[in-house]
Amino acid sequence: MEFMETKIHVLPEELCNKIAAGEVVERPSSVVKELLENSLDAGASDILIELEAGGKRLIRISDNGCGMSQQDAFLSFERHATSKIRTADDLFALSTLGFRGEALASIASVSRLRLKTSDNDEGLGQQIYIEGGKIKNVAEVGFPQGTSIEVRNLFFNLPARKKFLRKENTELGHVADVVTKQALANPAVSFRLKHNERIMLDLRREKGVRERVAALLGRSLLPDLLVVEQQGSDDLQLTGLISQPQLTRSAASHIYTFINGRYIRDRVVQHAVMAGYRHLLMKGRYPVVVLFLKIDPAQVDINVHPTKHEVRFREQSLVHDFIAEGLQQTLRPAEWLNKGGSDFSTENAGDYSTHSQSQTVDQTGSAPDNGFVRELSDRYVPPVENRQKDNFPVDPMLAQLNSTSVYSEPVEENSVATQYTLPGSESSGFFSGLHILGQYHQSYILCQDGSDLVLIDQHAAHERVGFEKLRHAYTAGTIPSQTLLFPEVLELDFNSATALGDNRQELELLGFEIEPFGGKSFALKAIPQLLENRNASRLVVDVALELERIGRTGQLRESIDEILILMACHSVIRANQALAIVEIKALFQELDRIDFKANCPHGRPVMQRMTLTEIERLFRRQ
Repeated sequence: MEFMETKIHVLPEELCNKIAAGEVVERPSSVVKELLENSLDAGASDILIELEAGGKRLIRISDNGCGMSQQDAFLSFERHATSKIRTADDLFALSTLGFRGEALASIASVSRLRLKTSDNDEGLGQQIYIEGGKIKNVAEVGFPQGTSIEVRNLFFNLPARKKFLRKENTELGHVADVVTKQALANPAVSFRLKHNERIMLDLRREKGVRERVAALLGRSLLPDLLVVEQQGSDDLQLTGLISQPQLTRSAASHIYTFINGRYIRDRVVQHAVMAGYRHLLMKGRYPVVVLFLKIDPAQVDINVHPTKHEVRFREQSLVHDFIAEGLQQTLRPAEWLNKGGSDFSTENAGDYSTHSQSQTVDQTGSAPDNGFVRELSDRYVPPVENRQKDNFPVDPMLAQLNSTSVYSEPVEENSVATQYTLPGSESSGFFSGLHILGQYHQSYILCQDGSDLVLIDQHAAHERVGFEKLRHAYTAGTIPSQTLLFPEVLELDFNSATALGDNRQELELLGFEIEPFGGKSFALKAIPQLLENRNASRLVVDVALELERIGRTGQLRESIDEILILMACHSVIRANQALAIVEIKALFQELDRIDFKANCPHGRPVMQRMTLTEIERLFRRQ
């Protein structure tokens, strides 16, 4: 019987390794990442990384870990050979950084690799030399306990891939970024990075992450970093350091997030971090964040991408809200207002550290701004007839915040009556304790705090007061709806329709009335009165997509907040508006009653501080 020639055939092992290398090994930094993970899994406490030509000519990583026997050294170069897992169940209880067992085989297939290792303290080890995936030499050598892997001429046998490598400094920058992330996650391990025989990083063992952050990101950042400690249910724990709202960057490059000690770049976590800073940062600005999330390994799948940067949570919304609320709890007290030292610096309008990166477009597609908030002049400056230049009348704006009805009675000299007071609020606090000096340019309130001069933006301050009270009133009660004269039919794709159908009840609590209209269509019959037909149908579709992505109504809440900000901006004290002392005192009392008082809803700072030392320096008295 004659067989026809088959079109399908099995690829040779050598080609399989090169294909795997294409997924795992993208550039020298990919090699460094995989080898560093192996060193850390081996229990190393000292790691040396040596490079030449940005890693294109040489990568050598040496550690003092447990090392390998001769048999294990040979097995380590077999595809999917690993000591980390044995059964399928182990994939859902991972406690190591590496586990697939494909890195060494992939790296060896596209380089000239030399392995030296020893698993004893007798000084006896073994050496294996591999070229293009083929073992060329094996020998016994004298070597202390630990492992050294030397990778030369990366992609020497794949010239097409080699052409995609960038300039030496670019590749070095990527390697330094990998080392930085691993060093942040492992402060008890010393890291040294050498390039062309020059030491680039020399990080000694530290007691905790704070000292490691100081060494890597700059000690000047420490006074502006807040400690996060949040314990949740289901073995959730959040720790780390986050920046105060005035310390920002123009890109998200300084947001470092780790899950169970592994650096990850996940959209859900990134969104949660920015949600924690919502209405505290100006558009296009990003915080400095080093966060460590501990979670039951069974609740997260890290085996969804070859680089293991992306993860999948079993309960995405739970993790998202836990992170966002943890950051908000840390930022809410605004204790840094009381601190001495200066916030009054042009550096606060931008990046005040050499660690900043160039502006980029963030993961959500929002283009960065230049660091300032521009408001329409008709929102910010009152009509001429409302300005008072020669006297300080009691402004009715403080007696009644327009339609928000924050104040129910006119302001009197010694008392301020409020219709709505936030739970647990106190009228005494930082702002109420300031000594008021007066107004500057009818826009800024000048105060004295001890020996410091404090400047307060009256519009930004009152805007935060109005927004917080509007938002609290909105979320505290039943949301009034308005019925549409003509219901609008929404036609969605399958995933969005499923997400919308599963969350109809929550949307109804927010004031929407939505009914199935057959197939993947829904009829929008009522919307919250607050929306006033502001693209309500588009908003519902965006909510459906948001629910599909992270399983929560974040998009809706953000849209509602934007409307509340607009209302607050229209309703409060503006710049170029004279205020009586009683009005200033009433404003300060309201500031002390609310959360997140350090920034307006747009993210602009409410106050700036100048120390006596800085002022004396201006007059050459220092």
